[in-house]
Amino acid sequence: MSEDRAYKLYGEFGDRYDLHTPPHHYADDHDFVIKRARGLKERARLLDLGCGTGILLEKALQADLDPMGIDSAPHMLKLAQARVGTERAQLRRMQELDLDQRFDCIVSLSWSLNYSQDVAELRDILLRCHHLLRPGGGLILQVAHAPNARPEKPPFTVDREPGPGGPDDIILSYCFWSDGAEKMLADYGFECLSTAEHFEERHELNVANVQLFTSLLSDLDFIEVEVLDSWRGEPFERGISPFVTARRRP
Repeated sequence: MSEDRAYKLYGEFGDRYDLHTPPHHYADDHDFVIKRARGLKERARLLDLGCGTGILLEKALQADLDPMGIDSAPHMLKLAQARVGTERAQLRRMQELDLDQRFDCIVSLSWSLNYSQDVAELRDILLRCHHLLRPGGGLILQVAHAPNARPEKPPFTVDREPGPGGPDDIILSYCFWSDGAEKMLADYGFECLSTAEHFEERHELNVANVQLFTSLLSDLDFIEVEVLDSWRGEPFERGISPFVTARRRP
């Protein structure tokens, strides 16, 4: 994510992120990643780009993988470090990804790469991923796809979740829609009744088209580039949040 676009969801409300997006919301996505990583190597070295509060890192450790994550949001990274330690969760921007390690699997979930400023920046990040993967290593990306989103702003989806004040203490609201073939807009709202915390904000995803990703990956000499509808592994058709998988040549 560009440093000049700071979002409350990741910044000053970073320590509330797990209330806004509870871990169980992403359990199937995480299980999909761990299964894929273990298919590459039994104790795969895994890099999570945009690791957030470290839930995937923690689950990967429990699955006997060897994970490391980076994130540019200090508030969220503190929670990740509390889960897995400072060596496994580091404050770093994807755009400056330059590590002296190599990985069996690199993953980026929750549309993190869609926050790239433009196609050139996205290409540079994917090239850095190629350099960091061991020969035969795998790449797993969850991306937004604007062409399948509604062309106008839809009504908010509203969820209630447990919070500090008990059941239904957290009110979550969100909606997504397209602003062209490559841009997605996302509105988020968060309210905690017991603490009176509240925010609303709009996120702009500038490179939200899965065809951009597959084209760039092929150009960068990744192989076995595949687009899946979800963690279920079905062919991609109508969704707005597909998985893109690929491998570096052995």
